[in-house]
Amino acid sequence: MNPIFLFPTELEARAFCGVCPDAEVVISGVGMAETAATIARINATQSLEGRVVILAGIAGCYEHRCAVGEVVEVVSEVVAELPERFRQIYRVEPLTHLRGVASNTVSRCNVASCGADVENMEGAALFAMARDMGFRAVEIRAVSNVVGDDFSKWNIALATENLAKTLKKYAE
Repeated sequence: MNPIFLFPTELEARAFCGVCPDAEVVISGVGMAETAATIARINATQSLEGRVVILAGIAGCYEHRCAVGEVVEVVSEVVAELPERFRQIYRVEPLTHLRGVASNTVSRCNVASCGADVENMEGAALFAMARDMGFRAVEIRAVSNVVGDDFSKWNIALATENLAKTLKKYAE
């Protein structure tokens, strides 16, 4: 598959880099703008057409729809904070055997679920760029918290460890 692994932060990538030091890992930065800019920058130096880009990181789950530590594949994204008349649902075909979930891409925490299972800050940018640039997008998230929980309750260590173990299968 020879994927490019895109992580929003070094913290989210650290455990994976420890188990797959030869994988192609890029830190994109947090949020939709940083993710889109990073993908454009990568494409400018190496065509992404026909490639697989795996966006990986942590996510919050809504109303205990996922377990903290669970690793899921996001198969639909919507920018939740846009007025409903402007919202576009981005969908991709699953590439893994992980449970497929719907996600809100948000720019702030605690946005209403509107039917989504999880929230993150980058996914819609990945799916929009993939649609327009001709690469395969896969988004794999590990749940670190329940949306609304205080940051002190997040279990980032468990989430990133489980994420690394899961991603290792796709790096080989």
